[in-house]
Amino acid sequence: MPSDERTAMRRFWILQGLRLAGLGLALAGAMAIAGTLNLNQAQGAVLLIGGAVAFFFLPVLMAKHWKAKG
Repeated sequence: MPSDERTAMRRFWILQGLRLAGLGLALAGAMAIAGTLNLNQAQGAVLLIGGAVAFFFLPVLMAKHWKAKG
């Protein structure tokens, strides 16, 4: 497998992992706000917002960073 293809596959899976982690954080935050997790609502809000940022913005920022590098 060529190096460029291997790099593209690795980056693709990194982006998917970021999205999955963001989804998990947002879900945990929503569960905390709903009272199903043993966290207070402020902690749940932080998790929910952090998860949304990780899901929507981190993959875009990483892709832009990789494009700028070369």
